[in-house]
Amino acid sequence: MFRHSQLNQDSMRRINNIERGFRLHPQFSRYAIKSYLFNPQSGAHALEISLNGNLVNLWTFYPGINGEIESIAVYGSFLDGHKRSIERSMKVFDMDVISVDIDSDGMTPFLDITLDSY
Repeated sequence: MFRHSQLNQDSMRRINNIERGFRLHPQFSRYAIKSYLFNPQSGAHALEISLNGNLVNLWTFYPGINGEIESIAVYGSFLDGHKRSIERSMKVFDMDVISVDIDSDGMTPFLDITLDSY
């Protein structure tokens, strides 16, 4: 059952900064980047990154009880590479990571990232 939470102002500022970082990075100059409410029931917000109309990654940010970003689910390409990169620093987007795993139990594998409080 979903909690009815929403991301707080600080969390949305963080997501907006992440989106801006993607848009300004030369590597992503040809990519389309969309930011939107992913799921109103769970309060999840998404950053969708695509190239030539093909999804590359979907980063979904899920709120905790106080509106902080509690976890991130990543769908799409390069999941192993993202996982290895996060494991090296135990950080993602300058936020501390408690755990990072690839979840293959559902219809589509995804990277499941649990964040530490900030």
